[in-house]
Amino acid sequence: MKARRVILVALFAAAVLLRVADTFRPLDRASWRESDIGSISRNFTREAMDPFYPRIDWRGTGPGYAEMEFPLYPFTVAAVYEVFGIHDEAARIIAMLLSLGVLAFFWFLARDILEPNAAVAAFAFFAFNPLIFEISTAAQPDGLTMFAYVASAYFFARWIRSDSRGDLFASAAFTSLAILAKATAAHIGLLFAALWLKKEGLAAFRSLRTYAFAAVALIPGIIWYVHAKNLWLTYGNSLGLSNEYHWVGLDLFSNPYFVLGILRNEIVWVWGAFGIVIAVSGIILARREKAVSFALIWLASVAVFLIVACRTTADDWANYYHLFAVAPASLLIGVGFGKGVSLFKETKARFSAGVVLAALIVAVSLAAFFFDLRAIRSLFLDHHKLEPAFAEAQQIGPYLRRDGLILVSGGACVDADGYALAYNASYMFYWLDRKGFNICSDRQTVAAVEGFRALGAQYFVAQKSDLAHAPGFEAELVSKFPVTYDASDFIVFDLRP
Repeated sequence: MKARRVILVALFAAAVLLRVADTFRPLDRASWRESDIGSISRNFTREAMDPFYPRIDWRGTGPGYAEMEFPLYPFTVAAVYEVFGIHDEAARIIAMLLSLGVLAFFWFLARDILEPNAAVAAFAFFAFNPLIFEISTAAQPDGLTMFAYVASAYFFARWIRSDSRGDLFASAAFTSLAILAKATAAHIGLLFAALWLKKEGLAAFRSLRTYAFAAVALIPGIIWYVHAKNLWLTYGNSLGLSNEYHWVGLDLFSNPYFVLGILRNEIVWVWGAFGIVIAVSGIILARREKAVSFALIWLASVAVFLIVACRTTADDWANYYHLFAVAPASLLIGVGFGKGVSLFKETKARFSAGVVLAALIVAVSLAAFFFDLRAIRSLFLDHHKLEPAFAEAQQIGPYLRRDGLILVSGGACVDADGYALAYNASYMFYWLDRKGFNICSDRQTVAAVEGFRALGAQYFVAQKSDLAHAPGFEAELVSKFPVTYDASDFIVFDLRP
Protein backbone atom coordinates (compact mmCIF):
# COMPACT_ATOMS: atom_id res chain seq x y z
CA MET A 1 0.00 0.00 0.00
CA LYS A 2 2.82 2.39 0.86
CA ALA A 3 4.62 1.58 -2.42
CA ARG A 4 1.43 2.25 -4.39
CA ARG A 5 0.99 5.59 -2.65
CA VAL A 6 4.57 6.58 -3.49
CA ILE A 7 4.09 5.55 -7.12
CA LEU A 8 0.81 7.49 -7.36
CA VAL A 9 2.33 10.65 -5.87
CA ALA A 10 5.32 10.34 -8.22
CA LEU A 11 3.04 9.91 -11.25
CA PHE A 12 0.90 12.90 -10.29
CA ALA A 13 3.96 15.07 -9.59
CA ALA A 14 5.56 14.11 -12.92
CA ALA A 15 2.30 14.83 -14.77
CA VAL A 16 2.02 18.26 -13.12
CA LEU A 17 5.66 19.20 -13.80
CA LEU A 18 5.35 18.15 -17.43
CA ARG A 19 2.26 20.32 -17.87
CA VAL A 20 3.79 23.32 -16.12
CA ALA A 21 6.87 23.04 -18.36
CA ASP A 22 4.61 23.12 -21.42
CA THR A 23 2.43 26.02 -20.29
CA PHE A 24 4.46 29.18 -20.71
CA ARG A 25 4.49 29.72 -24.47
CA PRO A 26 2.53 32.08 -26.73
CA LEU A 27 -0.27 31.15 -29.14
CA ASP A 28 2.29 30.55 -31.85
CA ARG A 29 0.93 27.36 -33.42
CA ALA A 30 -0.86 27.47 -36.78
CA SER A 31 -3.90 26.18 -34.91
CA TRP A 32 -7.23 27.52 -36.12
CA ARG A 33 -8.93 26.63 -32.85
CA GLU A 34 -6.35 28.18 -30.53
CA SER A 35 -6.25 31.36 -32.61
CA ASP A 36 -10.04 31.60 -32.60
CA ILE A 37 -10.10 31.26 -28.80
CA GLY A 38 -7.31 33.84 -28.54
CA SER A 39 -9.14 36.31 -30.78
CA ILE A 40 -12.49 35.80 -29.04
CA SER A 41 -10.85 36.39 -25.64
CA ARG A 42 -9.09 39.49 -26.92
CA ASN A 43 -12.27 40.81 -28.54
CA PHE A 44 -14.22 40.33 -25.30
CA THR A 45 -11.69 42.59 -23.60
CA ARG A 46 -11.50 45.19 -26.35
CA GLU A 47 -15.10 45.33 -27.55
CA ALA A 48 -17.62 44.03 -25.01
CA MET A 49 -17.53 41.59 -22.10
CA ASP A 50 -20.76 39.91 -23.18
CA PRO A 51 -20.52 36.08 -23.13
CA PHE A 52 -23.67 35.77 -25.23
CA TYR A 53 -22.03 37.47 -28.21
CA PRO A 54 -18.55 36.05 -28.92
CA ARG A 55 -16.71 37.79 -31.78
CA ILE A 56 -14.19 36.31 -34.21
CA ASP A 57 -11.59 38.17 -36.34
CA TRP A 58 -12.51 36.75 -39.78
CA ARG A 59 -15.70 38.79 -39.66
CA GLY A 60 -15.43 40.71 -42.92
CA THR A 61 -17.46 43.90 -42.59
CA GLY A 62 -19.82 42.53 -39.90
CA PRO A 63 -19.65 42.63 -36.09
CA GLY A 64 -18.16 39.12 -35.94
CA TYR A 65 -20.74 37.37 -33.76
CA ALA A 66 -20.16 33.65 -34.19
CA GLU A 67 -21.96 30.37 -33.56
CA MET A 68 -19.90 28.28 -31.14
CA GLU A 69 -20.07 26.42 -27.83
CA PHE A 70 -20.90 28.56 -24.79
CA PRO A 71 -17.73 30.71 -24.52
CA LEU A 72 -17.12 30.27 -20.79
CA TYR A 73 -13.46 29.39 -21.36
CA PRO A 74 -12.51 32.41 -23.56
CA PHE A 75 -14.65 34.64 -21.34
CA THR A 76 -12.63 33.49 -18.30
CA VAL A 77 -9.42 34.17 -20.21
CA ALA A 78 -10.74 37.65 -21.03
CA ALA A 79 -11.54 38.24 -17.34
CA VAL A 80 -7.88 37.49 -16.55
CA TYR A 81 -6.87 39.88 -19.34
CA GLU A 82 -8.97 42.57 -17.67
CA VAL A 83 -6.84 42.26 -14.53
CA PHE A 84 -3.36 41.47 -15.87
CA GLY A 85 -3.47 42.64 -19.47
CA ILE A 86 -3.46 40.57 -22.64
CA HIS A 87 -0.92 37.75 -22.34
CA ASP A 88 -1.27 34.55 -24.38
CA GLU A 89 -0.01 32.43 -21.51
CA ALA A 90 -3.18 33.17 -19.49
CA ALA A 91 -5.20 30.83 -21.71
CA ARG A 92 -2.66 28.04 -21.24
CA ILE A 93 -2.44 28.54 -17.46
CA ILE A 94 -6.22 28.20 -17.14
CA ALA A 95 -6.16 25.06 -19.32
CA MET A 96 -3.35 23.62 -17.19
CA LEU A 97 -5.26 24.22 -13.95
CA LEU A 98 -8.34 22.56 -15.45
CA SER A 99 -6.17 19.60 -16.44
CA LEU A 100 -5.24 19.03 -12.79
CA GLY A 101 -8.93 18.79 -12.01
CA VAL A 102 -9.33 16.26 -14.83
CA LEU A 103 -6.53 14.14 -13.34
CA ALA A 104 -8.08 14.37 -9.86
CA PHE A 105 -11.57 13.33 -10.95
CA PHE A 106 -10.23 10.46 -13.04
CA TRP A 107 -8.25 9.20 -10.06
CA PHE A 108 -11.35 9.39 -7.84
CA LEU A 109 -13.28 7.38 -10.43
CA ALA A 110 -10.54 4.75 -10.91
CA ARG A 111 -10.00 4.43 -7.15
CA ASP A 112 -13.73 3.85 -6.57
CA ILE A 113 -14.37 1.19 -9.21
CA LEU A 114 -11.01 -0.61 -9.67
CA GLU A 115 -8.71 -2.70 -7.52
CA PRO A 116 -5.77 -0.67 -6.10
CA ASN A 117 -3.10 -1.86 -8.57
CA ALA A 118 -5.50 -1.48 -11.48
CA ALA A 119 -6.45 2.04 -10.36
CA VAL A 120 -2.82 3.20 -10.26
CA ALA A 121 -2.13 1.68 -13.69
CA ALA A 122 -5.27 3.28 -15.14
CA PHE A 123 -4.23 6.66 -13.73
CA ALA A 124 -0.75 6.28 -15.26
CA PHE A 125 -2.17 5.61 -18.71
CA PHE A 126 -4.68 8.42 -18.43
CA ALA A 127 -2.26 11.05 -17.06
CA PHE A 128 0.35 10.31 -19.74
CA ASN A 129 -1.94 9.77 -22.68
CA PRO A 130 -0.75 12.11 -25.49
CA LEU A 131 -4.24 13.48 -26.19
CA ILE A 132 -4.81 14.28 -22.51
CA PHE A 133 -1.37 15.90 -22.39
CA GLU A 134 -2.05 17.89 -25.56
CA ILE A 135 -5.26 19.51 -24.27
CA SER A 136 -3.72 20.12 -20.84
CA THR A 137 -2.07 23.30 -22.12
CA ALA A 138 -4.06 23.92 -25.31
CA ALA A 139 -5.94 27.21 -25.60
CA GLN A 140 -9.11 25.30 -26.48
CA PRO A 141 -12.35 24.56 -24.63
CA ASP A 142 -11.52 20.83 -24.58
CA GLY A 143 -9.83 21.14 -21.18
CA LEU A 144 -13.01 22.52 -19.62
CA THR A 145 -15.05 19.90 -21.47
CA MET A 146 -12.95 17.02 -20.15
CA PHE A 147 -13.00 18.42 -16.62
CA ALA A 148 -16.81 18.45 -16.59
CA TYR A 149 -17.10 15.22 -18.61
CA VAL A 150 -14.95 13.09 -16.29
CA ALA A 151 -16.52 14.69 -13.22
CA SER A 152 -20.01 13.85 -14.50
CA ALA A 153 -19.01 10.19 -15.00
CA TYR A 154 -17.45 10.07 -11.52
CA PHE A 155 -20.56 11.37 -9.76
CA PHE A 156 -22.87 9.16 -11.81
CA ALA A 157 -20.80 6.08 -10.90
CA ARG A 158 -21.07 7.14 -7.24
CA TRP A 159 -24.83 7.47 -7.57
CA ILE A 160 -25.07 3.96 -9.05
CA ARG A 161 -23.54 2.65 -5.82
CA SER A 162 -24.92 5.09 -3.23
CA ASP A 163 -28.27 6.21 -4.67
CA SER A 164 -27.43 9.64 -3.27
CA ARG A 165 -29.49 12.47 -4.73
CA GLY A 166 -26.52 14.83 -4.29
CA ASP A 167 -24.29 12.62 -6.45
CA LEU A 168 -26.99 12.33 -9.12
CA PHE A 169 -27.54 16.04 -9.48
CA ALA A 170 -23.82 16.82 -9.25
CA SER A 171 -23.50 14.53 -12.28
CA ALA A 172 -26.36 16.37 -14.02
CA ALA A 173 -24.74 19.76 -13.35
CA PHE A 174 -21.36 18.64 -14.67
CA THR A 175 -23.03 17.03 -17.70
CA SER A 176 -24.71 20.35 -18.45
CA LEU A 177 -21.36 22.15 -18.17
CA ALA A 178 -19.66 19.58 -20.44
CA ILE A 179 -22.34 20.01 -23.12
CA LEU A 180 -22.17 23.80 -22.89
CA ALA A 181 -18.37 23.62 -23.21
CA LYS A 182 -18.61 21.29 -26.23
CA ALA A 183 -21.81 19.89 -27.71
CA THR A 184 -20.02 16.65 -28.64
CA ALA A 185 -19.98 15.69 -24.93
CA ALA A 186 -23.73 14.99 -25.14
CA HIS A 187 -23.03 11.37 -26.09
CA ILE A 188 -22.30 10.63 -22.43
CA GLY A 189 -26.08 10.53 -22.05
CA LEU A 190 -25.98 7.12 -23.76
CA LEU A 191 -23.73 5.83 -20.96
CA PHE A 192 -26.03 7.24 -18.28
CA ALA A 193 -29.18 5.90 -19.95
CA ALA A 194 -27.74 2.38 -20.22
CA LEU A 195 -26.53 2.36 -16.60
CA TRP A 196 -29.82 3.82 -15.35
CA LEU A 197 -31.85 1.15 -17.14
CA LYS A 198 -29.47 -1.49 -15.80
CA LYS A 199 -30.01 -0.15 -12.27
CA GLU A 200 -33.79 0.48 -12.28
CA GLY A 201 -35.18 -1.09 -15.43
CA LEU A 202 -38.32 0.42 -16.97
CA ALA A 203 -39.20 1.94 -13.59
CA ALA A 204 -36.70 4.69 -14.51
CA PHE A 205 -39.28 6.10 -16.95
CA ARG A 206 -41.77 6.52 -14.11
CA SER A 207 -39.35 8.36 -11.83
CA LEU A 208 -39.55 12.15 -11.54
CA ARG A 209 -35.82 12.35 -10.83
CA THR A 210 -35.09 10.87 -14.26
CA TYR A 211 -36.75 13.81 -15.93
CA ALA A 212 -35.25 16.27 -13.45
CA PHE A 213 -31.79 14.90 -14.28
CA ALA A 214 -32.44 15.25 -18.01
CA ALA A 215 -33.73 18.79 -17.55
CA VAL A 216 -30.69 19.93 -15.57
CA ALA A 217 -28.29 18.20 -17.98
CA LEU A 218 -29.87 19.26 -21.27
CA ILE A 219 -31.95 22.44 -21.03
CA PRO A 220 -29.05 24.95 -20.57
CA GLY A 221 -27.28 23.48 -23.59
CA ILE A 222 -30.43 23.51 -25.71
CA ILE A 223 -31.06 27.18 -24.88
CA TRP A 224 -27.49 28.14 -25.71
CA TYR A 225 -27.22 26.23 -28.98
CA VAL A 226 -30.56 27.63 -30.20
CA HIS A 227 -29.15 31.11 -29.53
CA ALA A 228 -25.84 30.17 -31.20
CA LYS A 229 -27.72 28.86 -34.26
CA ASN A 230 -29.49 32.21 -34.49
CA LEU A 231 -26.08 33.96 -34.54
CA TRP A 232 -25.15 31.78 -37.52
CA LEU A 233 -28.40 32.51 -39.35
CA THR A 234 -28.05 36.24 -38.69
CA TYR A 235 -24.33 36.85 -39.18
CA GLY A 236 -23.08 33.80 -41.11
CA ASN A 237 -20.13 32.97 -38.82
CA SER A 238 -19.63 29.56 -37.23
CA LEU A 239 -16.75 27.68 -35.60
CA GLY A 240 -17.47 24.42 -37.40
CA LEU A 241 -21.05 23.77 -36.23
CA SER A 242 -23.36 24.81 -39.07
CA ASN A 243 -20.70 25.57 -41.69
CA GLU A 244 -19.22 22.07 -41.83
CA TYR A 245 -20.89 18.74 -42.57
CA HIS A 246 -19.67 16.13 -40.07
CA TRP A 247 -22.26 13.41 -40.35
CA VAL A 248 -22.20 9.78 -41.38
CA GLY A 249 -23.72 8.77 -44.71
CA LEU A 250 -24.27 5.62 -46.71
CA ASP A 251 -20.70 5.88 -47.99
CA LEU A 252 -19.64 4.58 -44.55
CA PHE A 253 -20.34 1.14 -46.04
CA SER A 254 -18.53 1.73 -49.32
CA ASN A 255 -15.59 3.96 -48.39
CA PRO A 256 -13.10 2.35 -45.95
CA TYR A 257 -11.57 5.76 -45.16
CA PHE A 258 -14.03 6.43 -42.34
CA VAL A 259 -13.60 3.19 -40.39
CA LEU A 260 -9.85 3.02 -41.00
CA GLY A 261 -9.41 6.67 -40.01
CA ILE A 262 -11.30 6.23 -36.74
CA LEU A 263 -9.37 3.04 -35.93
CA ARG A 264 -6.04 4.69 -36.76
CA ASN A 265 -6.74 7.62 -34.43
CA GLU A 266 -7.94 5.27 -31.70
CA ILE A 267 -5.00 2.87 -31.86
CA VAL A 268 -2.30 5.54 -32.04
CA TRP A 269 -3.70 8.28 -29.81
CA VAL A 270 -6.01 6.51 -27.37
CA TRP A 271 -4.62 2.98 -26.87
CA GLY A 272 -0.90 3.58 -27.21
CA ALA A 273 -0.79 0.88 -29.95
CA PHE A 274 -0.33 -2.00 -27.49
CA GLY A 275 -2.90 -0.93 -24.94
CA ILE A 276 -5.76 -2.65 -26.69
CA VAL A 277 -4.05 -6.02 -26.09
CA ILE A 278 -3.94 -5.32 -22.34
CA ALA A 279 -7.57 -4.20 -22.35
CA VAL A 280 -8.73 -7.36 -24.12
CA SER A 281 -6.78 -9.44 -21.58
CA GLY A 282 -8.51 -7.58 -18.75
CA ILE A 283 -11.94 -8.01 -20.33
CA ILE A 284 -11.40 -11.77 -20.62
CA LEU A 285 -9.99 -12.20 -17.11
CA ALA A 286 -12.50 -9.87 -15.38
CA ARG A 287 -15.53 -10.11 -17.65
CA ARG A 288 -18.00 -10.35 -14.76
CA GLU A 289 -16.73 -7.31 -12.87
CA LYS A 290 -18.84 -4.16 -12.83
CA ALA A 291 -15.90 -1.93 -13.72
CA VAL A 292 -15.47 -3.78 -17.03
CA SER A 293 -19.13 -3.40 -18.03
CA PHE A 294 -19.04 0.28 -16.97
CA ALA A 295 -15.98 0.96 -19.16
CA LEU A 296 -17.32 -1.03 -22.12
CA ILE A 297 -20.68 0.77 -22.09
CA TRP A 298 -18.82 4.09 -21.86
CA LEU A 299 -16.59 3.12 -24.76
CA ALA A 300 -19.64 2.09 -26.80
CA SER A 301 -21.27 5.48 -26.21
CA VAL A 302 -18.08 7.19 -27.47
CA ALA A 303 -18.03 4.86 -30.49
CA VAL A 304 -21.57 5.97 -31.41
CA PHE A 305 -20.41 9.61 -31.44
CA LEU A 306 -17.28 8.82 -33.45
CA ILE A 307 -19.29 6.96 -36.10
CA VAL A 308 -22.12 9.53 -36.28
CA ALA A 309 -19.54 12.31 -36.83
CA CYS A 310 -17.17 10.16 -38.89
CA ARG A 311 -16.77 12.70 -41.69
CA THR A 312 -14.67 14.63 -39.16
CA THR A 313 -13.53 12.08 -36.57
CA ALA A 314 -11.80 9.93 -39.21
CA ASP A 315 -9.45 12.76 -40.21
CA ASP A 316 -5.88 12.83 -38.88
CA TRP A 317 -6.17 16.46 -37.74
CA ALA A 318 -9.29 15.58 -35.72
CA ASN A 319 -7.53 13.23 -33.30
CA TYR A 320 -8.59 15.40 -30.35
CA TYR A 321 -12.22 14.37 -30.92
CA HIS A 322 -11.08 10.96 -29.64
CA LEU A 323 -10.34 12.44 -26.20
CA PHE A 324 -13.60 11.02 -24.90
CA ALA A 325 -12.35 7.45 -25.39
CA VAL A 326 -9.26 7.90 -23.23
CA ALA A 327 -10.98 7.56 -19.83
CA PRO A 328 -12.82 4.26 -20.50
CA ALA A 329 -9.80 2.91 -22.40
CA SER A 330 -7.53 3.72 -19.43
CA LEU A 331 -9.94 1.94 -17.06
CA LEU A 332 -9.80 -1.21 -19.21
CA ILE A 333 -6.01 -1.04 -19.51
CA GLY A 334 -5.85 -0.67 -15.73
CA VAL A 335 -8.05 -3.76 -15.31
CA GLY A 336 -5.77 -5.75 -17.62
CA PHE A 337 -2.61 -4.66 -15.81
CA GLY A 338 -4.17 -5.31 -12.40
CA LYS A 339 -5.20 -8.82 -13.43
CA GLY A 340 -1.69 -9.50 -14.68
CA VAL A 341 -0.19 -8.48 -11.33
CA SER A 342 -2.78 -10.51 -9.40
CA LEU A 343 -2.14 -13.55 -11.59
CA PHE A 344 1.56 -13.29 -10.94
CA LYS A 345 1.03 -13.11 -7.15
CA GLU A 346 -1.43 -16.00 -7.08
CA THR A 347 0.62 -18.40 -9.20
CA LYS A 348 2.69 -20.82 -7.13
CA ALA A 349 4.78 -22.51 -9.83
CA ARG A 350 7.76 -20.57 -11.05
CA PHE A 351 7.40 -21.26 -14.76
CA SER A 352 3.67 -21.96 -15.05
CA ALA A 353 1.42 -20.69 -17.82
CA GLY A 354 -0.03 -18.16 -15.37
CA VAL A 355 3.37 -16.60 -14.71
CA VAL A 356 4.14 -16.39 -18.41
CA LEU A 357 0.78 -14.75 -19.12
CA ALA A 358 1.24 -12.32 -16.24
CA ALA A 359 4.73 -11.41 -17.45
CA LEU A 360 3.42 -10.81 -20.98
CA ILE A 361 0.63 -8.56 -19.71
CA VAL A 362 3.05 -6.47 -17.66
CA ALA A 363 5.58 -6.30 -20.54
CA VAL A 364 2.93 -5.19 -23.05
CA SER A 365 1.61 -2.65 -20.53
CA LEU A 366 5.06 -1.12 -20.23
CA ALA A 367 5.41 -1.09 -24.03
CA ALA A 368 2.11 0.81 -24.36
CA PHE A 369 3.12 3.25 -21.62
CA PHE A 370 6.47 4.01 -23.28
CA PHE A 371 4.73 4.38 -26.66
CA ASP A 372 2.63 7.14 -25.09
CA LEU A 373 5.66 8.75 -23.46
CA ARG A 374 7.40 8.84 -26.81
CA ALA A 375 4.37 10.56 -28.37
CA ILE A 376 4.31 13.10 -25.52
CA ARG A 377 8.01 13.82 -26.03
CA SER A 378 7.37 14.48 -29.72
CA LEU A 379 4.46 16.81 -28.93
CA PHE A 380 6.46 18.67 -26.28
CA LEU A 381 9.39 19.26 -28.64
CA ASP A 382 7.04 20.35 -31.41
CA HIS A 383 5.32 22.84 -29.08
CA HIS A 384 8.64 24.51 -28.31
CA LYS A 385 9.90 24.78 -31.88
CA LEU A 386 9.51 28.08 -33.73
CA GLU A 387 6.50 27.86 -36.04
CA PRO A 388 7.62 29.11 -39.50
CA ALA A 389 4.26 30.78 -40.18
CA PHE A 390 4.42 32.59 -36.82
CA ALA A 391 7.96 33.79 -37.57
CA GLU A 392 6.82 35.13 -40.95
CA ALA A 393 3.84 36.88 -39.37
CA GLN A 394 6.28 38.95 -37.28
CA GLN A 395 8.01 39.97 -40.50
CA ILE A 396 4.79 40.67 -42.41
CA GLY A 397 3.38 43.06 -39.79
CA PRO A 398 5.51 46.12 -40.69
CA TYR A 399 4.63 45.73 -44.39
CA LEU A 400 0.94 46.30 -43.68
CA ARG A 401 1.34 50.04 -43.66
CA ARG A 402 -2.35 50.93 -43.74
CA ASP A 403 -5.01 50.07 -41.20
CA GLY A 404 -8.08 48.19 -42.30
CA LEU A 405 -9.31 44.79 -43.36
CA ILE A 406 -7.13 42.10 -44.89
CA LEU A 407 -7.77 39.03 -47.01
CA VAL A 408 -6.10 35.79 -45.86
CA SER A 409 -5.81 32.31 -47.36
CA GLY A 410 -8.24 29.79 -45.91
CA GLY A 411 -9.00 26.11 -46.27
CA ALA A 412 -11.16 24.40 -48.85
CA CYS A 413 -14.88 25.22 -49.00
CA VAL A 414 -15.85 21.59 -49.66
CA ASP A 415 -14.23 18.18 -49.16
CA ALA A 416 -13.52 15.56 -51.81
CA ASP A 417 -17.14 14.36 -51.60
CA GLY A 418 -18.59 17.85 -52.00
CA TYR A 419 -19.61 18.39 -48.37
CA ALA A 420 -19.17 21.79 -46.71
CA LEU A 421 -16.02 22.48 -44.67
CA ALA A 422 -15.28 25.20 -42.14
CA TYR A 423 -12.64 27.00 -44.19
CA ASN A 424 -11.93 30.03 -42.02
CA ALA A 425 -8.28 30.04 -40.93
CA SER A 426 -7.83 32.39 -38.00
CA TYR A 427 -4.16 32.28 -37.00
CA MET A 428 -2.81 34.99 -39.32
CA PHE A 429 -5.57 37.38 -38.23
CA TYR A 430 -4.67 36.75 -34.61
CA TRP A 431 -0.92 37.16 -35.11
CA LEU A 432 -1.27 40.32 -37.23
CA ASP A 433 -4.03 41.68 -34.96
CA ARG A 434 -6.25 42.43 -37.95
CA LYS A 435 -9.82 41.74 -39.03
CA GLY A 436 -10.92 40.67 -42.45
CA PHE A 437 -11.87 37.87 -44.83
CA ASN A 438 -10.76 34.36 -45.76
CA ILE A 439 -10.75 33.07 -49.33
CA CYS A 440 -11.35 29.35 -49.97
CA SER A 441 -8.35 27.52 -51.39
CA ASP A 442 -10.63 25.77 -53.90
CA ARG A 443 -12.32 28.99 -55.07
CA GLN A 444 -9.35 31.26 -55.75
CA THR A 445 -9.73 33.60 -58.70
CA VAL A 446 -8.65 37.16 -59.43
CA ALA A 447 -12.34 38.06 -59.68
CA ALA A 448 -12.89 36.76 -56.14
CA VAL A 449 -9.97 38.84 -54.86
CA GLU A 450 -11.41 41.88 -56.65
CA GLY A 451 -14.70 41.20 -54.87
CA PHE A 452 -13.01 41.24 -51.47
CA ARG A 453 -11.15 44.41 -52.43
CA ALA A 454 -14.49 46.03 -53.23
CA LEU A 455 -15.63 45.12 -49.70
CA GLY A 456 -12.63 46.93 -48.20
CA ALA A 457 -9.74 44.45 -48.11
CA GLN A 458 -6.44 46.36 -48.12
CA TYR A 459 -3.96 43.47 -48.46
CA PHE A 460 -4.05 39.83 -49.49
CA VAL A 461 -1.86 37.74 -47.13
CA ALA A 462 -1.58 34.60 -49.26
CA GLN A 463 -0.09 31.27 -48.25
CA LYS A 464 1.87 29.91 -51.20
CA SER A 465 0.84 26.31 -50.55
CA ASP A 466 -2.80 27.43 -50.91
CA LEU A 467 -2.12 29.48 -54.04
CA ALA A 468 -0.69 26.32 -55.61
CA HIS A 469 -4.17 24.75 -55.56
CA ALA A 470 -5.06 27.09 -58.45
CA PRO A 471 -2.38 26.73 -61.18
CA GLY A 472 -1.30 30.10 -62.56
CA PHE A 473 -3.19 32.04 -59.88
CA GLU A 474 -0.07 33.42 -58.17
CA ALA A 475 1.31 34.66 -61.50
CA GLU A 476 -2.00 36.40 -62.26
CA LEU A 477 -1.91 38.14 -58.88
CA VAL A 478 1.69 39.25 -59.38
CA SER A 479 0.78 40.75 -62.74
CA LYS A 480 -2.15 42.68 -61.30
CA PHE A 481 -1.19 43.74 -57.75
CA PRO A 482 2.04 45.08 -56.22
CA VAL A 483 3.90 42.60 -53.99
CA THR A 484 4.86 44.13 -50.64
CA TYR A 485 6.32 41.00 -49.03
CA ASP A 486 7.56 37.72 -50.47
CA ALA A 487 9.19 34.89 -48.49
CA SER A 488 9.18 31.11 -48.30
CA ASP A 489 5.63 30.49 -47.08
CA PHE A 490 3.70 33.73 -47.61
CA ILE A 491 3.37 36.49 -50.18
CA VAL A 492 1.52 39.75 -49.52
CA PHE A 493 -0.26 41.71 -52.25
CA ASP A 494 -1.25 45.36 -51.93
CA LEU A 495 -4.87 45.62 -53.05
CA ARG A 496 -5.01 49.40 -53.37
CA PRO A 497 -6.75 50.55 -56.57
